[in-house]
Amino acid sequence: MMDELNKFYQTVMQDVVAMQSGDEDGDTQEQIFTRICQEMLSEAGETEDCYLAYDERDFGKKGQHKINGYSLSENYENVDLFITLFNNSSEIKSIPKADIDTAVKRITNFFRKAVYNSYAEEVAESSEIFEFAHTLATYSELKENLIRVNAFILTNGEYKGEIPPSQTISGYSIFYRIIDINFLYKISEQSRVPIELDFNNLDGKSYEIPCLAANIDNPDYEAYIAIIPGECLCSLYHNYGARLLEQNVRSFLQFTGKINKGIRKTINDEPHMFLAFNNGIAATADNIELDETHRYIRCRY
Repeated sequence: MMDELNKFYQTVMQDVVAMQSGDEDGDTQEQIFTRICQEMLSEAGETEDCYLAYDERDFGKKGQHKINGYSLSENYENVDLFITLFNNSSEIKSIPKADIDTAVKRITNFFRKAVYNSYAEEVAESSEIFEFAHTLATYSELKENLIRVNAFILTNGEYKGEIPPSQTISGYSIFYRIIDINFLYKISEQSRVPIELDFNNLDGKSYEIPCLAANIDNPDYEAYIAIIPGECLCSLYHNYGARLLEQNVRSFLQFTGKINKGIRKTINDEPHMFLAFNNGIAATADNIELDETHRYIRCRY
């Protein structure tokens, strides 16, 4: 695993150098790495329609902020923020928690300034960040529809610490995600990283998920019809957002990204597998654990 990870790291670093030498905009290696991450995350269905936009102010001060890129969903329900920790090193570096904490503060400060303090008034209209900051501050449709802010901390290092807890800023929930070299390697191999759920402890609550095995004569998979409480489904979407919908038929109709192309391949080549992926609110799992009665799902992976 480490040999493959190191090879992947060297490939990424070589791509950064090669792309910088041919870049007409004069982007830094940090911004080029940001672009690579955005493209990989888009292909994996983790984000969409990303833009590069570097801005850093008040360095060394309490209110310092930094942003490397952003994404706005079409309906303005989701905002993705990107901040990058890049090391120009020949080998993978370990990222300390202090660096992650600093990144959290900086990207959060940007969002707070842009939404609450009208940061757009402080930057030139020619700035990369102006349009985004102006939208956050003034666009009424965004303020009415915005449900979730995802702050992606991108790094070519390796992080093994805890994920920072979510925060509420100006009435909006911000969720933090660490995209390190391990995560990038996984999505390069698997297209996406699975979500692990424990229904016995979801946001501190336990849910019983009654289920009924479907009588399907198909040796490739088993299917269960489950009843998920609305509160439970709300918590899942609140925590994971559009990641839960990445294999949904409505997303498939866009025919973009590896995931949706995979669903199209299922329709063309393996139609007998379509129910497993695309019937209503559907979930696929490598394994599920049932209780003793075989009537309730304890957890799924």
